[in-house]
Order: sequence, then structure tokens, then C-alpha cells
Amino acid sequence: MPIIEILNGEEIGRTYEWGSDNGIRVGRNSANDFVIANASVSGEHCIIEPCDGGWRIKDNDSTNGTRLNDQRITMAMLHRNDVIAFGDIVASIRGDDMPESKPSFDNVDSIPRTTIVMRPRNAASTSTADGFSKKSESKKLFNAIITISVIAIIALIAALAYKLLG
Repeated sequence: MPIIEILNGEEIGRTYEWGSDNGIRVGRNSANDFVIANASVSGEHCIIEPCDGGWRIKDNDSTNGTRLNDQRITMAMLHRNDVIAFGDIVASIRGDDMPESKPSFDNVDSIPRTTIVMRPRNAASTSTADGFSKKSESKKLFNAIITISVIAIIALIAALAYKLLG
């Protein structure tokens, strides 16, 4: 049996189950099979009915529209675990009578991929808790000494040139 469950709003968790041969009317008016008392839901919002291959949902020109999996629809096939929005009210549909949804891609090669590049650790580095490496303290000290030595040599050359030319 198909089941609708409200996922948000004041009636969160409320469900409605109906027979597999019958369709249902959804809306704010009390004459509907599944009444949703919310101002964003039209009086006669939509119909869910059996069809060849499963179930379909048809919007009844509702003011705020019917969305299926975030797409505004006028009529569409329903699948298990689809998300339906009646105005501002969101619900999911499930049940053994609902066909399973089909993947939205044709083959696995069309799925976007993420590439992660890992660099091997070298002998002069140590590993941190997250597995990435950082320079060792002795390597930092060596680089500082080289930098200071180069600056001192440049200063000496400059002083010697000033003395000879000046």
C-alpha cells in the first residue's frame, strides 16, 4: 500500500495510507482524502492515481504548485522515496506498491569524480596526526642559518665595495 508521510510543518510525522487500486485527492478542503490544513496548500491541490507501471501525481492548477524532487510538475510518475511538496508542506512517498526509482545517470562513467593527490613523505620530514608532513625543526634551523649567512655575505660585499669606491 502506498503511504505519504509529512516531513515538515505542524503535522510532521502524520501519514496517510491508501489501497493500491484507489487514487487519492490531496488538498486543504475537508472533501479530500488527505487533508493538509496549511494556507500554502490549495483546496484541491493534486491527485495521486494508479496508472500503467505504477502511480502518477497530477497538479490541479494549485496556486503554489506541486514539486516532485524539487522540480515543479503538472504530472509525473512517482517512485518510492520521492519527495513531494504541496505548497510549503513537504512529504515523502513510500510503500511496496511504489516502484523503485531509477538512477538519474546512464552509466557509471557519467558520475563526477574527485581526485585526491597524495605525495610521499621524504626522509627530512615528520608526519602530523592527520598524515600530512611538515618540515622538521632541524631543517627550519638549517634554512635560517643559510639565509642569515647569505645576508651577511651580501652586507660584507657591499661594505667592501663602498670602502674601495668611496
